[in-house]
Formats: sequence, structure tokens, C-alpha cells
Amino acid sequence: MIFRRMACAIAALAGALAIAGSVGAQDPDTATRTITVAKDKSAAFRLDQPVGEIVVASPEMVQLVATTDHGFYIRGKAIGTTNLLIYDRAHHLTEVVDVQVGRDLASLQSDLATALPREHIIASNFAGGVLLTGEASTSAAAARAADIAEHYAPKEVTSQVTLRAAQQIMVEVRILEANRTALHDMGFNLTAQNASGLNISTGTGLITGEPPAGTFNIGGKIGKTSVDLTLAALETKGLVRTLARPNLTAMSGEEASFLAGGEFPYPVPSGLGQVTIEFRQYGVKLKVTPTIEPSGEIRLKVAPEVSQLDPAHSIQIDGFLLPSLDISNASTTVELKDGQSFAIAGLFQQSYNNSVNQVPGLGNLPVLGSLFRSASWQRQETELAIIVTPRLATPADDISTLPNPLPNGVEPSAIDLILAGLTEKPGPAGAHPPTP
Repeated sequence: MIFRRMACAIAALAGALAIAGSVGAQDPDTATRTITVAKDKSAAFRLDQPVGEIVVASPEMVQLVATTDHGFYIRGKAIGTTNLLIYDRAHHLTEVVDVQVGRDLASLQSDLATALPREHIIASNFAGGVLLTGEASTSAAAARAADIAEHYAPKEVTSQVTLRAAQQIMVEVRILEANRTALHDMGFNLTAQNASGLNISTGTGLITGEPPAGTFNIGGKIGKTSVDLTLAALETKGLVRTLARPNLTAMSGEEASFLAGGEFPYPVPSGLGQVTIEFRQYGVKLKVTPTIEPSGEIRLKVAPEVSQLDPAHSIQIDGFLLPSLDISNASTTVELKDGQSFAIAGLFQQSYNNSVNQVPGLGNLPVLGSLFRSASWQRQETELAIIVTPRLATPADDISTLPNPLPNGVEPSAIDLILAGLTEKPGPAGAHPPTP
């Protein structure tokens, strides 16, 4: 009895192995092909001969429905690869079909063509995700293509898109600040003194305390009383102009900065009785971020700033004299074509103040009251204008085509400097200044 049971088990095992061999074994002459199906979409296929049976290796990955004995359609259920074993009616393996379930590349390619019609970007299935290849005109276009592909394969996008040209932008900036000041100061000094020692004096000169540019004196006697009248006057006006012309070059999407000025020490408390010195920047500063759009326009984010030390408003803290800063700044974002310019103007600030010093009561007298008061008025106007021009830039192959801020010359010898007064000797034709 035990022997019969063992014999039956061996026979059953042999039968199972035979079936598995008939299913999994593949004749070298068996036809093989590969088909691709998008996930959550169906595709129809037709066979060359009648089919008896189709075996799906991974039913959880694809769904197969036979329509006729010569055709079927298959729907992708999960990303991956599997295969189909196709048998004829005699249960002979006639064909092996490798099935790749990937992303919906047809829809992705259509969206890429709609959003980026001028680009040549191709999407392919790659390692369960999407591979982008081809060429783009700008880095912004390549990034846009990757963003579109992310909707079809989140976090599974590999981009090997190359740029047809280097995307470097040179930004020419012109910063002009005009500071106009005007001051009028006028004061009367009236002094009267008699022999008995009575002395009357009104006025203290100019309110600003500055020395007058001109004085007018009248002196005389009325009886035994001597009278002196002095008119002091001062008028000042001036124009301060600050001009900077920085040229910056940056890659598309990267920030470039510029500073023409300096740094001043600034004490910062760091503990009980301890002070740390930090340095603050001042001068003409500029931050610019150029980005090339898929349309070819250049998107500019510009943040210029002009600042200068103002000793007149300094404060003293713990023995440190801290200067203040006069600052004019702006921030804006615009889109321009290559070589176009835009201006930020009208950043205008005006201040006005006046003051009067007078003898109480007497200064309010009509006409004669002007002899008993001093007056001043001051006006200050500041205007800032900024002009920005972006240009697409490419590296130069010949160094001689680059601008040379230094003349072609060499350092003079001691004899040339002392005897001839030469600070620089002309160098050979075509020479360039040494590279620092």
C-alpha cells in the first residue's frame, strides 16, 4: 500500500513537471515579438493563425480579452514587463509576446508638441519612468518639458535634453542718482549802546551757524547812542551725481550680484559687556536674475540699491560712533527681448524745511520786524534712474575681440619714471595686459 501511494505521487509529480515544461519551454524557432501598452489604456492585436490558448504570465499586470480566434485586446494595469504564451489548437507553443506596460507616451508627446512647438524633445519609456531626449533652445524649455513629464510619471522622469547653445545673459545696467540741495539763510544783527552803559543787541547771525558769504554793515550815532546794523546772508546750492555702469553675466535662472562701494564696521552686542564687530555694505549694489523663457524673451528680476554713509545723523552707543545710511533701492520683474531696455525712473524724494529766529514781539512788527529776526529755508531733492538692457552672450573664441580696459603698455623703469616722468611705456602692438 505504501509503495502504491509513492508510485502515484511520483506519477503526479512527473505529470506536473511535464505540463510545466510544455508551458515554460520555448523552441528556439518560436516567433517572438514585443508590444507596448500604456497603463490604464487598451490596444488591439491580430494574430497570423488561429489560437487555441493564451497564457498570461502576470495577470495582475495586464488584462487580456480575446475578441476572435485571430485577435485580442490587452489593457495595461501596472507598470512593468510580462509576456504572453500563445498556443495553437494542438497546444503547440507558436509565439511568445513580450509585453511592456509603460506610461502614456502618445499623450505626453502630444502635450510636449502643444506646449513647446519649436523644440525637438522625444519621450521614451525607461526603467519604469520616462526618459526625455533631444535638444532644447533654452534651459527654461528643457525645464518646462520635465515639468510636463512629471504629470505622467511623478518623480520618475530622467532628462537628457541638451541645449543647442549656451544660455548666458549679459545684463547692462546704468544707475544714475542726482542729489540737488539749496539753502538760503539771512539774518540781521542790531546793536545799540550809549555812554551810560546801556547795551541792546538782537540777532545771533545765521541760523545754520555757517559763516556768511557776505555781510552789510551800517553804523552811526543817534545823540550819544551808537547804532550798528549788520546784514549777514548765505546761499548755497549744489548737485551731486552718482553714476555706475555695471555689466553682469549670468547663466539663465542664476543670480548675479555687483557692489561698488565698501564696508564699514558695525558693533553688535554678543553678550554681557561683549561686543562683536560686523561689517555692513554700502555703495552701489545690484542683484539680477535673468531667465530665458520658452518664447525667447528674457525675464529679469532686478533689485538695485544705492547707499552712502551719512555722518550728519550718526549716533553714539557705548563709546561707538555709528554712522547712518542714506539708501535708495528698488525691486522689479520685467520681460524683454534681446537688446531691449527698460528704465526705472521717477524715484523722486523731496524734503523742505524752514526756520525763523526773532525777538519776541518786535519780530512781528510790520516792515521793521525784519530787523529783529533771522530766517533760513532749505530744500533737498533726490532722484534715482535705472536703465537695464539684457543681451544674449556667447563666449569669445579670440581674446583680441574682448574689451580691454587697460592700454597696451608696460611698467616703466626707475630711470624712465624719474628722468622722463613716464608712468607707463607703450608696449608692442597687439600686446595685452597681464592676466591678474
